[in-house]
Amino acid sequence: MLEITLVVCTHTHHSAKCNSNNLSLLYLAGTALGVGIVNILHMVNPAMVILSGVLASFYENPVRQIINQRALSSARDIQVMSSELEEPALLGAASMVLDYATRRTY
Repeated sequence: MLEITLVVCTHTHHSAKCNSNNLSLLYLAGTALGVGIVNILHMVNPAMVILSGVLASFYENPVRQIINQRALSSARDIQVMSSELEEPALLGAASMVLDYATRRTY
């Protein structure tokens, strides 16, 4: 039931149908996501962070704010964006398979 409320709130967050409790819950979830991404940034040091899914565009700003507040200075310049692809996870998995399959070991 919570998922349905979040999705409806995201699509209508500019209208009167979405109350402030739903928006604050979404912002809290985006903050938690940002904390997790900061931990990943410190371990992996990726070139960019790509968010996907229905709520990706809503989570961009909270994630950026948390990265600016909590990340090490070397990780703060990371590019955060939302994916416009339909199945970005499948494309990422396919690229990992191709990378592994074409890697040469001597």
